Amino acid sequence: MFYDYESEQVEFMRGKIASGLGQGQYFISREGYSRQFVQKLGFVPFPGTLNVRLEEPFPAEQPAIRIEGFVEEGKSFGECKCYRIKLNGIEAAVVRPEKSHYPLELIEIIAPVKLRALGLEDGDPVEVILL
Repeated sequence: MFYDYESEQVEFMRGKIASGLGQGQYFISREGYSRQFVQKLGFVPFPGTLNVRLEEPFPAEQPAIRIEGFVEEGKSFGECKCYRIKLNGIEAAVVRPEKSHYPLELIEIIAPVKLRALGLEDGDPVEVILL
């Protein structure tokens, strides 16, 4: 879907906040990921993710920022792709691990702030603007 946002035509998607597995904090706080998020996205993400179940599949053909896999404390962590977005006016990113079992309609979002602190609760509708 397209929308005239601040005189620019941008693509956006609608969805609803969903509960996750609670593992986002563990992965986001790994040094190998957090260092690359700062270098490639320009922000230190809050240690956790916000899950959104979209009305339609996420368009994975969007330009992606590649986060490389690494080994930390003897464990392998896989690569992922990030996609710049805005959620409720906050610049953020969708994170799609290469070895994810999530359906394309379910996305994980990282941001420099705790997004749930904005009053977002499971089932709340949101618009994700693709940058």
